[in-house]
Amino acid sequence: MLTLSANKIITADTCKRMMYYRYILGIKTSVKSANLAFGSAIDTACTTYLYAISMGLSVPNLEDIFLGKWEEETDCEIEYTVTKTPEKLVDMGKKMVNLFPQAWEKSGLMILVMPDGGPALQVKLSAQLSDTLGLVGYLDLIAMNDDGEIIIIDLKTAAASYGDLFAWQSDQLTSYNILVEANRHTLGIDAVNKLGFMCLLKKVKPVIEQPKLVRARSSQENAEFRSKCFDIERDFQQGRFHKASRHAFNNPCDLCNFKQLCTFGDTEGLIIPEDKKPLLQVA
Repeated sequence: MLTLSANKIITADTCKRMMYYRYILGIKTSVKSANLAFGSAIDTACTTYLYAISMGLSVPNLEDIFLGKWEEETDCEIEYTVTKTPEKLVDMGKKMVNLFPQAWEKSGLMILVMPDGGPALQVKLSAQLSDTLGLVGYLDLIAMNDDGEIIIIDLKTAAASYGDLFAWQSDQLTSYNILVEANRHTLGIDAVNKLGFMCLLKKVKPVIEQPKLVRARSSQENAEFRSKCFDIERDFQQGRFHKASRHAFNNPCDLCNFKQLCTFGDTEGLIIPEDKKPLLQVA
């Protein structure tokens, strides 16, 4: 039984060998990216705010929520960049979470309340694509507008705005569309109407964009995505995890955590499960 997620599918698109290392062998790096820690801290603060307003609770100090999660996430070796030092990220994060409430209010959206009375925040959903293939996803939020339309939104901390076409093409949003449709009775909805991203831009003076929404995926688009998932399953079953060098201008290797392992067999800086080490020779 293989279970796919948006991250696994996107990684497979980038490089099947990268997917093999990360998700099949479960190899991790000993150093965490500062961007990952920052995104997690922002996400926690924003979700805390959305939960509070959805449940009619007083909103806690979002800076404190951000800082608490930031300290938790950075209690390990962190890889920073020259332009994103710890001090700059903390300052940026505090500004960003203080801007979020106004940006959300401006959107005019409200969080969907599920039949169990809880808000549709950080929702884990799963679906069976076949007897041997599953799909799972962790949705940031499901919202509604004044017209009662059901809207799936993913919050993104990003360096720059997403292009207008990305929401139309995103496999992440397609997977969420399929998952919500498969669980619509549990969620208490009839169908998905719109999808999109809400970008929180990492600038000295942070900018929070309004959600960029597109229509829900068509049956043909969903079928094409399912076909892609079955292709990945066949590669998995046949042990096909080929490298993807692409061209020099879009080579994924420079940004890959496993480039030294893949190229030279060098495992320095990697945490490899003991029971998976023998499998490296057949990667």
